[in-house]
Amino acid sequence: MTSNTAESLNAAINKARELPISMLFEYLRSLTQRWSYKNIHLARCTITTLMPKHEESLRESFINCIKLEVEQTSDEIFKVSNGDKTNTVNIMERTCTCKRFQLDMIPCIHALAVFNDRHQDPYEYCSKYYTKNEMLAAYEDIVYPIANEESWDIPIEIKKSSCSNTKGKG
Repeated sequence: MTSNTAESLNAAINKARELPISMLFEYLRSLTQRWSYKNIHLARCTITTLMPKHEESLRESFINCIKLEVEQTSDEIFKVSNGDKTNTVNIMERTCTCKRFQLDMIPCIHALAVFNDRHQDPYEYCSKYYTKNEMLAAYEDIVYPIANEESWDIPIEIKKSSCSNTKGKG
């Protein structure tokens, strides 16, 4: 987990860092507009419960979980092993000793082995934030383009305020 949101944003705006502030803000608005449209479009086209990236992750993990052995130690705690390595899954707390279940908020391979063994629906243990409905809700607001400055409708009190602030300077 070496990447975080700040690093991702820094990489995305790397080209714009040296721009004047007004151009930087326009670059950020435009970037947000593109991301917003892309994500809402992706959510609208999604036919699965989870967004495609998370659906694929769950599917890949499920394929690999079939070979794991599951032993129940209590109603909610399970030992999951692949022969030489053992992990402990707590389905009530949604944790695993591999830490993926709690960090990713989606069942890890060990948790999926438990759900497969118990014939439980793994989607019930996925974060709601990975669902199509949550993605649609997150991007429902439109990021509008900004018109040319000449066409802006600036209230008179703002115009007066900015004129009075520039008097006596220079």
